[in-house]
Amino acid sequence: MLEVTQLVELQAVDTQLQDLNELLGDLPKKVDKLRLEEESLINAVDKGNNRLKEIELALNKAEHHMAEIKQKIDKLKDQLSLVTSNKQYDALTQEIEYLKQAMNEAELEDLELEEEKETLQNDLQEKEENLESLSEDLRIRRGRLENLIAESADKKSELEKEREEKSIHIDPSVLGRYVRIRDARDGLAVVTIDRNSCSGCGFVVPPQTVSVIRKKTLLYNCDICSRFLYFD
Repeated sequence: MLEVTQLVELQAVDTQLQDLNELLGDLPKKVDKLRLEEESLINAVDKGNNRLKEIELALNKAEHHMAEIKQKIDKLKDQLSLVTSNKQYDALTQEIEYLKQAMNEAELEDLELEEEKETLQNDLQEKEENLESLSEDLRIRRGRLENLIAESADKKSELEKEREEKSIHIDPSVLGRYVRIRDARDGLAVVTIDRNSCSGCGFVVPPQTVSVIRKKTLLYNCDICSRFLYFD
């Protein structure tokens, strides 16, 4: 078989393989992007829930702490009526003021924790809603991708086998040129001459060259786009 004919047949197989890949489009990338977003949201929700547990424990601890302080203050106030000297009275009063300051700090901490808890709960609710929506979108897209892959798997395997069989019979140096041109020209390395012009880039091929290409005895590359030319 003439080498130009072999290249034409190889190009036909590669074009079909390219069509199969384009059938999937950017769906694999979108699925992967959604998967990463889902993982990020899941981690954020887990982190938020863990922090929420920490806040609940801290609030519980703060409540107990404030109750203890109040109990101490009440006890000291009861003792005020029993003191017999100004020195004892001043000491108790000073301790009560110290405990009141501690109570103010504990109440402020409690308030800050409650505010953080409310903000975090609202944020978690939003993230969980987004996660539910994103997971559903991911499930649908993943299903579509799996269906498309399943539908095209057999055909792709068949074409890849055919491509391998055709490549064996082409001179390695020619095959190397073909692959380089194909990769550089959006998958199209072999094109026809249409009205004496390269159908790949539109370059007008000289008449004497067209005559040579018609005979299919020599390989010829377009002077502009480097694609292999053939006359159909």
